[in-house]
Amino acid sequence: MISVIIPTRDRPGPLHRALRSVARQTYRRFEVIVVRDGGHPVEPVIDRWQREIPVTLLETDTPYGVSHARNCAIAIAQGDHIALLDDDDVFLPHHLQAAADALRTRRADTVYGQALVSPTWIEDLPRERAHLPCKDYAFDPAFLSVANTIHTGSVVTRNPAGNPVRFDETLHHCEDWDFLLALRAAGHRFARLDTITSVYHQVPVPGAVHSAYQSAPTPFTRARALLYERWPAATGRAEEYRNWFCRFDQRLDTLIAHGRSAPPHVYEHAVRALHATFRSRRSPDRDLLNRLLPLMTVAPARRDCGALVLQSAVTHAAR
Repeated sequence: MISVIIPTRDRPGPLHRALRSVARQTYRRFEVIVVRDGGHPVEPVIDRWQREIPVTLLETDTPYGVSHARNCAIAIAQGDHIALLDDDDVFLPHHLQAAADALRTRRADTVYGQALVSPTWIEDLPRERAHLPCKDYAFDPAFLSVANTIHTGSVVTRNPAGNPVRFDETLHHCEDWDFLLALRAAGHRFARLDTITSVYHQVPVPGAVHSAYQSAPTPFTRARALLYERWPAATGRAEEYRNWFCRFDQRLDTLIAHGRSAPPHVYEHAVRALHATFRSRRSPDRDLLNRLLPLMTVAPARRDCGALVLQSAVTHAAR
């Protein structure tokens, strides 16, 4: 059995869609654990779906964060495996079946599907999707020590109840990446599914990522530095690529500190380019950082802002 874990807070509409996507699964040996991490009650949404799928609701009036919510669900999960699903994402109908098949036939402990990234609310694959990005990275354990290429809502893993691996509740950013690194350190064998099995919604409304890019250093900068210290680089090349990301963070923080907006999806553009060169055993493209976050000198009237700022038109460079 697979235990599907869904943390939620104040998003009844997306939660309804997430549960509907679970109800549509072709694989039927599952339970669902919804954890209300503070916010308004969700009983009306849960009641709607309890007639069709087995749903357990855990609740706390105080929001402790997504890591705490997931750990609470792991503590009571009855499945041999757990599937992670954020309340604003959806599974495609074959997600759990594809994961169960791969876990059985490929001798894997953790599997992940490819995830379509959509800026609008969708519940099925659109006919025309060439314009939409996809998190479809082949698994590379060394590159995982550099950057996270796996969408949280695509992961199905052996239930960690029997070992100490849990989500770090002190982390509010990159906690999913830390969890995957911990699973890898615990000896988990990873496998990527061959198809798109979930939708990762990046709807352009203020959210966690948007809020994180409002101050410098960003929470992502701080979290990445912590994880680089916690988890050693897997290889010398991984250390080289980590150094690239440190320069990336410094430059992005400079941009934000001077009141500029982070270019849309700049991190994903960086990961896509670096994953390709890493897999081909090359050093990072020397010009990539300047293409994504080009520098310009400050006009004399703004010398008080420092010697260098980042060009406001970087949005175009990142596309």
